[in-house]
Amino acid sequence: MNVAIPLYPRFTALDAVGPYTVLAFAPGVTVTFVAGQAGPVADDHGTLTINATAAYADLPAPDVIVVPGGSGTFDALSDEALVTWIRQAHEHTRWTTSVCSGSLLLGAAGLLEGLPATSHWGCWTCSRPTGPSR
Repeated sequence: MNVAIPLYPRFTALDAVGPYTVLAFAPGVTVTFVAGQAGPVADDHGTLTINATAAYADLPAPDVIVVPGGSGTFDALSDEALVTWIRQAHEHTRWTTSVCSGSLLLGAAGLLEGLPATSHWGCWTCSRPTGPSR
């Protein structure tokens, strides 16, 4: 089973690393961090990077998607490559999931039409961050 966790600037590390830690140790599961291009992607504190080992095009049909949240989610909503990859990869997944504000990206990809969805309660009460939070 192939699990893809897309990374974008200012994702929340726990939202990506928590699911990774659980899923990577499951028998028969391969977890891949993906991004617009392979390479390091900085978290919402700007002090931790995770290496995306694949670009979106390298993993077009994962079995599972886990979209992390984070203060960068609002900016990621306009990342057409990310939103398009989620939409197109979803056609092949068994499960398409998110953590916290990652649900906003599922909505932007058109995957939540008519479905109940939620996010962190503070997602709508905080101001849109423009840089790393400290």
